[in-house]
Amino acid sequence: MEQRGNRNTGRARKNLLGRVAVPLAAAAMLVAGLVFLAQPVPQEDFGWVAYAPLPTGPVVLQGLMIMGPWTWAGVALIGIGLLLLAFWSGYRTGRQARDRGDDSR
Repeated sequence: MEQRGNRNTGRARKNLLGRVAVPLAAAAMLVAGLVFLAQPVPQEDFGWVAYAPLPTGPVVLQGLMIMGPWTWAGVALIGIGLLLLAFWSGYRTGRQARDRGDDSR
């Protein structure tokens, strides 16, 4: 009687998924976040009129930049990617220590 499948092939695929897919997904999130942050942000000009004018004239804020939705998305993607990499790194480190039999309690 021939055995249809090897039990280790499923484990090897799962192990490969944990070793490769998670860091690649996190790296893709980081790159996408950096691309979103690299997009030019439109600058807004606001005039300021006060009740009592200053001796030098009206105050005008030059080059005020407001974060748009793409910038917020970039910041969010970078944060999620870094959290995912941190989780993956801690999980892999703990898993290796457990496989070696290290109990540092």
